[in-house]
Amino acid sequence: MGAIMKKYMFIIFMILMIGAFAETIYIPEDYATIQAGINASEDGDVIIVSPGTYIENINFEGKAVILGSLFYTTQDTSYISQTIIDGNQDDSVVRFNSGEESTSVLTGFTITNGHAYDGGGICCFNDSSPSLENVTITDNSAGEFGGGIFCADSSPSLENVTITGNSAGRNGGGIYCEESSPILEDVTITNNSAEWNCGGIYCSSSSPSLVNVTITNNTTDGDGGGIQCVENSSPSLENVTITGNSADERGGGIYCSFSSPSLENVTIMNNSSVWHGGGIYYHSSSTVFSSENRCNIYLNNGGYGNDIYSNTNMNVIVDTFTVLNPTDFHATPIENFTFDILHGLQGQINADLYVSPSGNNTNTGLTLDDPLKTIQYACSVILANSQNLHTIHLAEGTYSPSINGEIFPVNIPDFVSLCGESETGVILNAEGISGVIRLNNVENAISNLTITNGNTHYGGGILCDSSLPILENLMITGNSAERDGGGIYCDINSSPILENVTIADNSAERDGGGIYCQESSPILESVTIADNSAERDGGGIYCEDSSPILVNCIMWNNAPQEVYFNDDDDPNLITVAYTDIEDGLEGIVTNNNGTVNWLEGIIDSDPLFFDIEMGDYHLTEDSPCIDAGIAYFEYEGEVLVDLSEDEYWGIAPDMGAYEYGLVNTDEFIIQNSKLNIQNYPNPFNPETNIVFELSFGSNVLIEIYNIKGQKVTTLVNGPFEAGSHKITWNAVGQSSGVYLLRFNTTETSEMKKLILLK
Repeated sequence: MGAIMKKYMFIIFMILMIGAFAETIYIPEDYATIQAGINASEDGDVIIVSPGTYIENINFEGKAVILGSLFYTTQDTSYISQTIIDGNQDDSVVRFNSGEESTSVLTGFTITNGHAYDGGGICCFNDSSPSLENVTITDNSAGEFGGGIFCADSSPSLENVTITGNSAGRNGGGIYCEESSPILEDVTITNNSAEWNCGGIYCSSSSPSLVNVTITNNTTDGDGGGIQCVENSSPSLENVTITGNSADERGGGIYCSFSSPSLENVTIMNNSSVWHGGGIYYHSSSTVFSSENRCNIYLNNGGYGNDIYSNTNMNVIVDTFTVLNPTDFHATPIENFTFDILHGLQGQINADLYVSPSGNNTNTGLTLDDPLKTIQYACSVILANSQNLHTIHLAEGTYSPSINGEIFPVNIPDFVSLCGESETGVILNAEGISGVIRLNNVENAISNLTITNGNTHYGGGILCDSSLPILENLMITGNSAERDGGGIYCDINSSPILENVTIADNSAERDGGGIYCQESSPILESVTIADNSAERDGGGIYCEDSSPILVNCIMWNNAPQEVYFNDDDDPNLITVAYTDIEDGLEGIVTNNNGTVNWLEGIIDSDPLFFDIEMGDYHLTEDSPCIDAGIAYFEYEGEVLVDLSEDEYWGIAPDMGAYEYGLVNTDEFIIQNSKLNIQNYPNPFNPETNIVFELSFGSNVLIEIYNIKGQKVTTLVNGPFEAGSHKITWNAVGQSSGVYLLRFNTTETSEMKKLILLK
């Protein structure tokens, strides 16, 4: 017998004990208002309310009475929606503040339109533990805590209760619990919201019991979309489904800090967070996973640890997880976890993968002809490590929520590179829903993409956290940050290398419209940073205890400054050489908090971009940036630039992301079609395996060209039998960059891009 059923039997027993002394009061027949009926009642009385809307705010005043609609006498659930107590935005709709016990019963009502500092719908405090049965609590609001229900030092019991569409100005959109242990059985908590923390049920020093509860589609601007547990809370969850909840910070499904929930047959799926733990976030917390009635955790999406994040060691015991062998993509940091998993929802693949907006996630993803559909799915199923580097290849097209169902931000795993078919042809468009790409403690490469329409707190285009990526041949444009880093946010210990990257028309509501650097040291080679803006400082680059290096770059028309040094932290250092920077040295505002290494080759001239209005930052033929760069540059013993003659056009490299005069002829256009030749890994260093297949014997010619169309080497020129073949290209001695592989047989002629990253 369940706890609530025992409680219900106790209520019946108490009523029978009172017996002949109990009366039934009818509203509105005996009294015009519900409160008048309560005032006239005695312990053990039953107050029956006819259908209708009662605009009032009621208080049980400590009385052990049953307040019910006609549902109580008929068990007809239609009376729940027909019998409405409307708080008229004046106060809590119902208050229990006089030590009420389980014999104080509210049943068969819709509770709505309440507004109070705490507990917009129902407010329980002063050791009150009433019974709430077959009640809908909807569209109530609290200025601070508990939009639907507020519990302080109280432990109400809820059975067959729906809590929906409520909101809190701070914590607990659905339910707020402080030093309370409510019992919830057969309860639905859905579509509630909180501006600070926890859209669903907030627990502070509380230990609620949840049995057969659904927590879905709740949202918060802070932590804990579904449940938040803080201050040594120990909730017990049995047969609970937590799905579709979201948090703008951490813990989309569950957030725990210094708490110890127990989980039995709990399903946590399809929740999301912007930062840590899309499914579950644990900080200095532990949990007890049942090994008999196992939980399920899968398909959640979060910044660091899509399914689960924990800063302490944890043994996860589940029936079904997203994959059988979780990686840091699923659980972060992976070294903090051990797993006991019976089933993996998604199979995993130890190989390069191919993705196309027209693909399907049921495909193998192993060839361009059988691609997956979303990048996020490829990131989830790919298996890579330091000995098995892999690449996710992106076919041309737009990857967005509305076009291919892409999930953003795309969290790229360690040892996995992301390579598009062309910079302008492969577009990652987050449609303003979230950031575009997130990198956490990884070393990988991202190349040949356009990154656009990202919007989040930090790093609208790319958020780089404790990572060392190579970013090459990218257009980062039209992204925004609600705080810092419209284009790129470089967090602590991040030192990305940017080559041939355009960062244009991005914005931040605080600092760093183009790039925000915090304790980071990015190296920018042949980068264009133009037309970015910040509402406070650092339209181009904002530095906080950081040391960026710029060579062969353009910084133009960024507002309010090209470069800005934070004046509150440790000093900054910027090194600039062979760069076109608007206003010259005056374009860098140091606030006397750092050093500018102002080296040779710097100019202050309009770069004469081809068509700013159309977002084309190629140089026109009269640009002062043409041949104004340098092919080899060494500073303080470190080689920053080392370009061979075939990597630029003219007497010297140009400044900015695009080399003037380098054009693709029809001969070297790579078509998005089925290829008979593939290579792996790609990007590579220094070797890549080239695999091709012949349907019949043929002479085979395989040549490698640089981006200018100049031949680098001939790998193969001779007869081959029908079947599969593999050769290896060792690119030792070649410089980093994009190469073109030409494959000719008697039956086909194809081209493929190869990317050498050193």
